[in-house]
Amino acid sequence: MGQIGKPQSRAEGSWTLRAFTLPGTLFGRLKESRSKELFDSLPRRQLLGTAVATVLAPAGVKAETPALKVAGSSKAMPAIGYGTCCRPGARGEELVEGVKAYLSAGGRLIDTAQIYGNHEDIAEAIQQSGVDREQLWVTSKVRVQSCNSPEDVVKAVDSSLQQLDIGYLDLMLLHGGDGWGIGPDRDEALWRGLIAAQKAGKVRSIGVSNHNREEVERLIAKTKVVPAVNQLEFHPWVPSETRDLVRWCQEKGMVVTAYGSLGGSRNKAQGEVVSQVANNYGKTNAQVLLRWALDQGVAVIPGTNSAEHIREDLDLNFRLDAKDVQLIESSSAPEYFTRWRNCRSGCA
Repeated sequence: MGQIGKPQSRAEGSWTLRAFTLPGTLFGRLKESRSKELFDSLPRRQLLGTAVATVLAPAGVKAETPALKVAGSSKAMPAIGYGTCCRPGARGEELVEGVKAYLSAGGRLIDTAQIYGNHEDIAEAIQQSGVDREQLWVTSKVRVQSCNSPEDVVKAVDSSLQQLDIGYLDLMLLHGGDGWGIGPDRDEALWRGLIAAQKAGKVRSIGVSNHNREEVERLIAKTKVVPAVNQLEFHPWVPSETRDLVRWCQEKGMVVTAYGSLGGSRNKAQGEVVSQVANNYGKTNAQVLLRWALDQGVAVIPGTNSAEHIREDLDLNFRLDAKDVQLIESSSAPEYFTRWRNCRSGCA
């Protein structure tokens, strides 16, 4: 494992919002006057009109987290979240402690789903953490297999709100489309349910997960409502059609959130090239791959209960040189699979 850089500490001081424009791209960031290095570390590529800001955390919080503007919300969505799926310890006391460690380290986005069965554990962690609700961004996902109508979705949202005990959801996603056995008509009906939940003030922003371009275009054509977010598997070795989908979503104003950002297990080397690049920066493979995703304008939600790994995942205030990006993107893919294409249940 490469040397782990220390997370940047945030000193007390005045913060101001500064925005500037690059060709075709609007960037904003809450910037401390003494933090030019962190300000310069913002991702520049492929944000395509997405506003970027920094999550303002209390003095003493260690991590400085870039964030993305999401349609429907007055808050910026942290770009480095905490995933709670698909690993040992994603429920119960282990998860409670993991969420608390993430929040203590300065993280502010928790990503969950009804199918994960851990809403109440997350509620307990939030309550124990003492972090104010308005500082948090909580994303959940509708268990589409259990819903057949717009009314079912609204009830599902109500159930999540009751379990999470947070008053409202920052973002709610449809967890899958055709790949989950959901036909076009049902997908549209469930999307209309999320639209209704948003209009009722239960959810600030709504989006989809594991939806391809055809599915998203169909929802937009039928309802005239563009998803704010599409959550997908994304890392340097995804098929070209996934890269095309990410670009298309961003062009349409959607934020893309990546799961599976490490291309496989954290404990496996994601290829010799990634290891070499990580060593050159004094970072871990995971940090390099997460930084790569941020540089595509994509949010990440790595999951771990390790306090050390949580600190690593939030410590991404460095930049990859163009030559290193090219090396990573042209490297041979380690073993992985595109989970969402074959999902029926239990996927991210």
